[in-house]
Amino acid sequence: MSTSVIEPGTRLAGRFRLDDRVSEAGGSTFWKATDEILARPVAVLTFAPGFPRVHDVVTAARAASRLTDPRLTQVFDADDSGENAYVVSEWVTGETLEDLLAEGPMEPGRAAAFLMEAAEALASAHSSGLAHLCITPHNLVWTSGGTVKVTGLGVEAVLAGAASDTPAAEDTQGLGELLYASLTGHWCGAEGTQLPSAPSGADGRPVPPSQVRPGVPPDLDDIVCRALHIPARAGQEPLSAPSEFVSALGRVPRSPLPFVPLAGSTPPGVINRPDQPRSTSTTTSPVDPLSRTVPDAPQARTRTVNQPQRSARPQRQAPVRHSSSGGGGSISRPVLAAIVVGVLILVALGGWGLSKLGGGGDDGGTNPKAGTKTSQAAKPTTEKLSVAKVLADNDAPHVDSAANGDLGKATDDNKSSYWTTQHYNGADFGRLRSGIGLVLDMGKTVTVSNVKVMMPPGTPGNVELHIGDSPSSSTQQTDTGNAVGSFTLNGKQAKGRYVTLWFTKLPNIGEFKARVRDVAVYGTG
Repeated sequence: MSTSVIEPGTRLAGRFRLDDRVSEAGGSTFWKATDEILARPVAVLTFAPGFPRVHDVVTAARAASRLTDPRLTQVFDADDSGENAYVVSEWVTGETLEDLLAEGPMEPGRAAAFLMEAAEALASAHSSGLAHLCITPHNLVWTSGGTVKVTGLGVEAVLAGAASDTPAAEDTQGLGELLYASLTGHWCGAEGTQLPSAPSGADGRPVPPSQVRPGVPPDLDDIVCRALHIPARAGQEPLSAPSEFVSALGRVPRSPLPFVPLAGSTPPGVINRPDQPRSTSTTTSPVDPLSRTVPDAPQARTRTVNQPQRSARPQRQAPVRHSSSGGGGSISRPVLAAIVVGVLILVALGGWGLSKLGGGGDDGGTNPKAGTKTSQAAKPTTEKLSVAKVLADNDAPHVDSAANGDLGKATDDNKSSYWTTQHYNGADFGRLRSGIGLVLDMGKTVTVSNVKVMMPPGTPGNVELHIGDSPSSSTQQTDTGNAVGSFTLNGKQAKGRYVTLWFTKLPNIGEFKARVRDVAVYGTG
């Protein structure tokens, strides 16, 4: 347990140097620190002497460190055996959902896509036996790198003294509250955000999102009502687990989240409130995991901003002023004339040089040594190849009926649709089969350079790329992948008519199943 006061400059475990104190509450302190071995910023949580839940926090952090979903904050180290207990985790910067909604509600398609990322992340955590229990608009982040991140899993609940006999239902309600806020700009959960409160009906429950903001699609309205136990349309059962929330969102249209340029990121689309002008002094800030008030520290937390500018939002540039008279940035007419003359001279010299290079001997013929290179046969251009038909390699002893349906969705270029297998009881297909294949019939023999696959993030599985002249003989293994997220398999210029993605180990995306959102074959033929 912690027995001494920690100050900036303190080194923990001989490598984590505490730099800036970001916030303090209830006996815990959140720091920006530096991992001096890997030369990267990290977040560190330390504790005041006598803090009663040190061991529980460290235990929760260690449990969270086993999770591999990239949308969950990664825990690097946690220890309470020495003089000072600590938790070291990923340093996250960006805009919280609360930051984004300060400008107005999200477009419905973007809200659905944003919450799908959060729901899949929580479903992955629940499949490993972990819950959040304290998710709020502070814990859902559009990062500076252009990704969705859920912060505070496990640790924040212990800090707040939160517990639940129905953790899956608790987190599903939290997801419903976040979707409600994303669609309406109003918060219907417990206090702790700057968002306006959602209006309540006569029964004290929040009114459906569609009554707050006209135009909310009925399907999204129903998902919120089912998660929050607001009366929905007849026949709609309540949602009681994050995986059910994922399944429900998977059936509604979702807009793709913005493409992320190397220099920054673009936040999910929002609809500006006409009565709330956009702030001109916002910045990208570190995400403070201590965003909830813990029982023994009811005072509000101070949120520190330490980044110079918000990279997630394009900055306006001052207009260029053109002046016809003197000025700091103008070009005088004599100088301009000199530049024009110089350009004309260079053009003339260039033309003379080209004529000399192009000229041959005395007979006026071409000189092959001095002239242009002789033409060579053009190399075949690699391009995206069309797929004639999609099949499933799904033989006995166990036939996966789900894998035989929606095959065309694997190649329809629609990122909101997907081909999927059934849910199994483990990564090994519950020992019902050795593998399962998604087969692309190219319609003719082609040369495959690579195959790009898009799958949901989660715990990696394994997929092999096979290419051959028939589905049954497509056994030429050319590359393997982790079967999670977006990845590329190298075809190594293999030839064949049938391209097969053969799954030998299922990923965990909240459930053990293969789900392919899009697959594209590149090559020639």
